Amino acid sequence: MLVEFSVENYRSFKERQTLSMVASEDKAMLHSNSFPMPKTKDLHLLTSAVIYGANASGKSNLLRAMRTLQKIVVSSASRMQMGDKFDIEPFLLNAESKKQPTSFEVIFIDNQIRYEYGLTLDQKRVYEEWLLAYPKGRAQTWFSRTYNPENPNFKADDGYEWSFGAGLKGEKERIKKFVRSNSLFLSHAAQNNHPQLTEVFQWFRKNLNLISPDFSSPYTAHRCQEDKEFCQEVVNLLIQADIGISDIEIEMRSFSSLPDEIKIALENITDVIQGNENNNKIPKMNADNLQILGIQAMHKMMDSEKFVPLDMGDESEGTQRLFELAGSWLSVLKDGELLMIDELDRSLHPVLSTALARMFNNPDINKNQAQLIFTTHDTSLLDGEIFRPDQIWFTEKDKSMTKLYSLYEFQPCEDESLQKGYLKGRYGAIPFVGGLNI
Repeated sequence: MLVEFSVENYRSFKERQTLSMVASEDKAMLHSNSFPMPKTKDLHLLTSAVIYGANASGKSNLLRAMRTLQKIVVSSASRMQMGDKFDIEPFLLNAESKKQPTSFEVIFIDNQIRYEYGLTLDQKRVYEEWLLAYPKGRAQTWFSRTYNPENPNFKADDGYEWSFGAGLKGEKERIKKFVRSNSLFLSHAAQNNHPQLTEVFQWFRKNLNLISPDFSSPYTAHRCQEDKEFCQEVVNLLIQADIGISDIEIEMRSFSSLPDEIKIALENITDVIQGNENNNKIPKMNADNLQILGIQAMHKMMDSEKFVPLDMGDESEGTQRLFELAGSWLSVLKDGELLMIDELDRSLHPVLSTALARMFNNPDINKNQAQLIFTTHDTSLLDGEIFRPDQIWFTEKDKSMTKLYSLYEFQPCEDESLQKGYLKGRYGAIPFVGGLNI
């Protein structure tokens, strides 16, 4: 469960901005659009959040920041070497910010325990890393490291001051020796099977799911091929979406069925690879021996009970996107994870986008406290019957830097038209276009 995420000095974010999933004191739709925070009586966490803003206002950068943090945690120990650089870009429109490190901080709950994990780093070095845990309701600092080579009382060779709390059990000093200036203690601890920190690491690896606007993944098709029950759930979702599909069939196809020009291109790629003396053991590619997943959508005929198969590639972009989304959508709801989608409305009808979002706000469907965060330009979702004010967020550029704020700050009236108010600029976060001329 995500509680909140903060970012500072990253791309369009110069000052610290925080997205909070903690529900306000508003009682409207509290049962459907939120769930109780574990080990508390009064606090609730929101099931979903939608982010609006003009083009280039920073919506995508917020999700990208969360994805960047995830990638660093997952890969810094296993996929990076000394000298490799982090994929970090600070706020570039200020001379001082360009020199300063980027900061990420995330508060989340996993297995009934609340954690606060934070990083400060630039492309070359981690400056700070810390983890707080609340296993018994009170904060315990499990570990922290701070780069401080100028401290006259500090003589560590690596330039870091380390601190380990009593709440963190198991091996620590040995793992600390593996940590580089461009890697994380959390990542190395998981690589060395530290029991407590591996659980924290796995939350980053498994629970954060990001779908970009150009998302294209065979995940749904593979799951459907492996799990017939899951496949039927996908089919049911497609049927309810009223896109004319009655069933789907997944089959393995030979590359020999592809056009000759594609097979020639594949063989040419192999020739290039074999041209490298280090790859001379790679066999000549034979397209006839390769297989790919084939997806067919079954459509019922108008004048009989027969079905006509159509390749998924021949379906509309909206149908293809819905099919590709379906696997992640259903899996996240089933497993109680966090799903982040940039531009949910791309190629989808507003009614369908609304229906998908409502699934997370329906306790009969969202039984495992999954969460959804998405960006959109679809103003039909600005509806007080779909989202609470604290679920609606805006990004706006202020002196070229992104500001993130919630509709809850405006205290809208119950009968206020949120869509009309937003389009009139009442809440900001819209482009002010005086007219486009050629």
